[in-house]
Amino acid sequence: MFAASLAVVNALQQRPFIVQNHQDQDSGLLTFQPDTCPIDTISCQRSDVDPCCSPKNGLLVLSQQWDTRWGPSDAFTIHGLWPDTCAGKMLPGAGCDSIRAYTNISSIINATDPALLGELNTYWPSNKGDNNWFWTHEWVKHGTCVTTLHPRCYGHDDYVPQKEVVDYFRSVLALRAEYNVFQALNASGIVPTEPETGRRPKNTYTLTQFKQAIRAAWGVDPNVKCIGRRLQEVQIWFKVRGRDTYYPVDPWGQDTCRLISYQQKSSN
Repeated sequence: MFAASLAVVNALQQRPFIVQNHQDQDSGLLTFQPDTCPIDTISCQRSDVDPCCSPKNGLLVLSQQWDTRWGPSDAFTIHGLWPDTCAGKMLPGAGCDSIRAYTNISSIINATDPALLGELNTYWPSNKGDNNWFWTHEWVKHGTCVTTLHPRCYGHDDYVPQKEVVDYFRSVLALRAEYNVFQALNASGIVPTEPETGRRPKNTYTLTQFKQAIRAAWGVDPNVKCIGRRLQEVQIWFKVRGRDTYYPVDPWGQDTCRLISYQQKSSN
């Protein structure tokens, strides 16, 4: 009996995933039933999974930036969450869906969740001083490429227009909170130093120290980006289990630092 059951299980595992859909009587469009998705699918492992169940662009990088002019003194701010192809290639610069290239991101979020807008202003500010422009750029170029957030993926009863925008920004903020780079560095004794004066380097860290701190926290190496010696960004790469459970993986990018100047932020 056990052998027969095992044979059935193996046969089912080898079958392609079939995702049930139904015809929307109001619009005539084919919609999606989220509860038909397998819960343990890993992004980039199979090509026969509905892109609503597992992100087609299943290798993603969360980039957190350190700009001494912006954000809380004890937090990295967000640059973005960027889907790449499973081969690690960047997606088109114009994004993946021109129909959903919304330019009023602040208004969309404020209408649904004003508290979320406040968090975005704190943890995802633009270094050019125009937050809506920055969020619009990130949504159009990157958010539209998260295939599990396509309107079709919500099902007929759960979707309201532009819900995916709110969900994208909410999920990125949640990732930043879970993968808090400032706290991870601090736990390993890496803290911002006083601003440098003159030409002589002061209190620099090594790339190895940064990588060891992130690996101690989450078991993977980051990519670390600098301009000269000045710390610019720390990037953590992810794959996705199921539709939206992100887990860190070793990096696919390149580092641009050797010695790292990690300076305190100026008073806001």
